[in-house]
Amino acid sequence: MFRLNQLAGQFKEVKFLADPLEYLQLYDMLEKDEKDICYAVRKFAQEKAAPTINKYVEAAEFPTEIVEALKPLKLIHKTNTYVKTGLAYLELAKVDAGLSTFYLLISSLVPHSIETFGSEEQKQKYLTRIKDMDILGGWALTEKEYGSDASSIQTTVKKVQGGYLLNGNKRWIGNGNKDILVVWARNSENNNIEGFIVENKWAGVHAEPIKHKLALRIVQNCQITFKDVFIPDENRMPKAKDFQNGVTQALQHSRVGVPWIALGIQAGVYENVVKFITRRKQFGKHIAGFQLQQERLAKILTTFQASFLMVLQVSRLAQEKKATLGQIAAVKAWVTDKTREVARLGREMMGGDGILIENYCIKALTDAEVVYTYEGSYDINSLIAGREITGLAAFK
Repeated sequence: MFRLNQLAGQFKEVKFLADPLEYLQLYDMLEKDEKDICYAVRKFAQEKAAPTINKYVEAAEFPTEIVEALKPLKLIHKTNTYVKTGLAYLELAKVDAGLSTFYLLISSLVPHSIETFGSEEQKQKYLTRIKDMDILGGWALTEKEYGSDASSIQTTVKKVQGGYLLNGNKRWIGNGNKDILVVWARNSENNNIEGFIVENKWAGVHAEPIKHKLALRIVQNCQITFKDVFIPDENRMPKAKDFQNGVTQALQHSRVGVPWIALGIQAGVYENVVKFITRRKQFGKHIAGFQLQQERLAKILTTFQASFLMVLQVSRLAQEKKATLGQIAAVKAWVTDKTREVARLGREMMGGDGILIENYCIKALTDAEVVYTYEGSYDINSLIAGREITGLAAFK
């Protein structure tokens, strides 16, 4: 179980655990096909993404060459369960949580919305190209004035001959400047929030990446404006009839995936910290032998074990359609909260070197803040769980 690291100089050979999944033999809880996905994505992430990802992070640029290298794996076709998809998120997030978030959008939110709420014609037109990564999509719900209060969005559609006119704005939309968008808008006739497939090339669509953000830097989060965008009737998703039977269902699905990204951040912190403290020497010994370092390392590792067990269980329940909205929300809230602590501890353990991008932990620290917030903030998810536990709603 334990891998060996040969330390240079006068230091003896030291045993250390390099892979956090090995500690409680967590691999034994996975099926063979799940492990195959894990290993395949790990190989891609380490060989194709890790060598160049940080230059894109520093420039806040979309990593086109890495995404092109991902296409031949046909990964979206293979990750057909919550656990398989989640393991892909985990392995990508160990390299960069932004890359993992990008993959969540194109593998979960966008295709799942079309599969669940779309017509057969829409599925035929878009799904294969999405899953082949020939087109990239975003999921447009949040607006500048409406984040957690998503049911109050003001972007509207108005019925006209042959389709709808779309007007309004969206903010923080990942992949918002790519090929297509799943857009949620209020129907001016019935006041319901309905779903539409919008192509970015259409007249009246303007997407501008948000600048100066210091987390998930490769993700192209956009401010989008829609001015009299004509949406043909055939691009309205017929089963996305209102907020509950549309937005809520879609978020319940994708929210299972977010804790897997948080797990990847935890694992990335652990692996980078172990690599660092078994090489770094101070006061005549490697710092892995110091009491405070070992206490922090044990806390990081045990947090990962507990988080993994929670995330795996809720993913199994979701696959069997047994997971409740509150259970998923509770796991998302708890695991992302603990991920912030793990990232902070990892940065502390590296001292000044912890703020260097190549040592991962400072990147993990900022990215963890976003994962803690998106797909429902910690507070909102906690209240969703609290409502389910008590039967009393403490929020709108």
